Amino acid sequence: MTEETKTLDIAWQSQERVPGLISGTDALMIYNSLPEKTRVGLRYDEATKTMVGSTPIAVANLDAIVQKYGARTPNLRDLSRPEIMRIAQGKHYIDARNLVARSRTDSGWSRNNSFLKTIYELAEQKLGKIKNPFMIDGFSFVPNPEDTSGYGLNLVAGPNFNVVQDERLDGEHNGKSFSEVDELGIPRFDRNGSRTWYARSEGLSRLCLNRYLDLDSGSDSLANSGDNGRVVFLK
Repeated sequence: MTEETKTLDIAWQSQERVPGLISGTDALMIYNSLPEKTRVGLRYDEATKTMVGSTPIAVANLDAIVQKYGARTPNLRDLSRPEIMRIAQGKHYIDARNLVARSRTDSGWSRNNSFLKTIYELAEQKLGKIKNPFMIDGFSFVPNPEDTSGYGLNLVAGPNFNVVQDERLDGEHNGKSFSEVDELGIPRFDRNGSRTWYARSEGLSRLCLNRYLDLDSGSDSLANSGDNGRVVFLK
């Protein structure tokens, strides 16, 4: 006689978002799906069957590619989810698919200026008058051989292009502490917080989670990648 298995009827919590690194059977296919100009700084490691490195350019383009498989790339809010932070902690940095614009020109990194021109035009079409700083989502990149002063790419708005203006994105908050973020992933600053927010004072910046679990919007180069970078998918 076997005893019937019993279950508890309580408020069980499920993990709604399952993260995954680009490693395994389909990793090479995913890597090859990126146009050459959008995978600058990334490489495929045959021994581990892993795509190594990360840039916000690759993350933005892969979002559209993997949606047909029921997956997506992370936005800023996702970078503060426990399941994503566990992947990053002590090992990797992870880029969001968002970018932050803080001025119409970038004196520190002129390669960003062609993107900034497009970004401000798109943002003004969306919201009208723009007040710095703001964050964008819902875009991708296409090759542009005529762009010799930038990344050789054009930024193109998708149907879900979105603009968020928030003064907390301003560079004056560089170095502030926080522990919690709001529904958009923007820090709720707290001097007793356990994490740190980094931000540039101007130009265009990527958004990433570093291996210390801080949020970094201080990098001006969108095509710079280290081997500790990883692109993460969620489903």
